Amino acid sequence: MVIKVLLADNQPLTAAGLTSILNEKDDLMIVDQVSSRERLSELLDKSRPNLLIVDYNTSGYITRADLLEVKEHSPETNVLVISSDNDKTSILQVLQSGVIGYLTKECSREEILMAVYSVARGEKFFCHKILNIIMEKHFSPEPAEVVAGILTVRETEILALLASGYSTQKVADELHLSPHTVHTHRKSIIKKLNIKSPTEFVIYALDFGLIKAK
Repeated sequence: MVIKVLLADNQPLTAAGLTSILNEKDDLMIVDQVSSRERLSELLDKSRPNLLIVDYNTSGYITRADLLEVKEHSPETNVLVISSDNDKTSILQVLQSGVIGYLTKECSREEILMAVYSVARGEKFFCHKILNIIMEKHFSPEPAEVVAGILTVRETEILALLASGYSTQKVADELHLSPHTVHTHRKSIIKKLNIKSPTEFVIYALDFGLIKAK
């Protein structure tokens, strides 16, 4: 399957660099580049890309508000932000607008490609800097009630440990269970929460208030 990508970055060097990286892969196709804010919705309607790679942090170009409208024009399009924005409040607002991938412009070629493929599949992907910002913020005001309606007590314990970086064996040792039992619970957690990447263990644990920001 060829992944259709729409580029929305009006900084020439960044756009050229992303173009070079994406053109190395036969299964990635840049369908167009957004030259102005006014053309974003038009090109989304026209191209129906699998992925929009965008920077909202340039004056006179695409804004955070525009990101809220992406799904209205192209529901199948997932959004990957690659930005130099350093304002934590602004970043959190963007993450709450339907963006499932966010990288800084300091990220490596390898990390960019990992993010492109993950976000195109609908998986969340954040670089370490963005993940640290997420870990400073709890999105769920009533975590206990949320968990109680979805996970068992044992699954909640295991989610918290996995999100804290414990391996399956270490979780088993901590809870006095067999690795097989932990693995079974882990599969159940993944199914119930529709987890698609390791990062999402941390995100859900933070959402539920099971771990604290470091």
